[in-house]
Amino acid sequence: MITPFDLFGHGLYRYTFQMRCEEVPELKLDDGATRIFLNTKGKHPELVSPELIELLKYMEHSTDEVSEICKSERIQKMHSRICQVKASEKTEVKYMQSWEEKILIKQEGERIGLERINRLNQKLIEQGRFDDLTKATSDSNYQKKLLKEFKI
Repeated sequence: MITPFDLFGHGLYRYTFQMRCEEVPELKLDDGATRIFLNTKGKHPELVSPELIELLKYMEHSTDEVSEICKSERIQKMHSRICQVKASEKTEVKYMQSWEEKILIKQEGERIGLERINRLNQKLIEQGRFDDLTKATSDSNYQKKLLKEFKI
């Protein structure tokens, strides 16, 4: 998430979070998820790359003037592409339709995934396999094994 304000109040450009257990802080939920919050108003440039700072300034003010002072070639290319898309209404509409389609596909995938997990949970509960149910909530490989076992 990119915010034009400091969500956590520590003056950082970047806040990185990973899932940890509140009761046992050294216990991490190894689901691969990392949440990063970017703040365009950071005050500690020594903690991040200059390119990230330029990107955040550009994200806040995506203008030709801001783009011109950016040293990053990637930001220059991005700005050029954005200008091309904005210059062509047809391209802009096509881009937005593609973006919306990707969101719909993702939502459908999530819906199907939830349905599969719910069916698995129901079967495990019906069979009284509560230890398997508990293990499946924190071990994705075990969850996949159970999905195969039940042909879900």
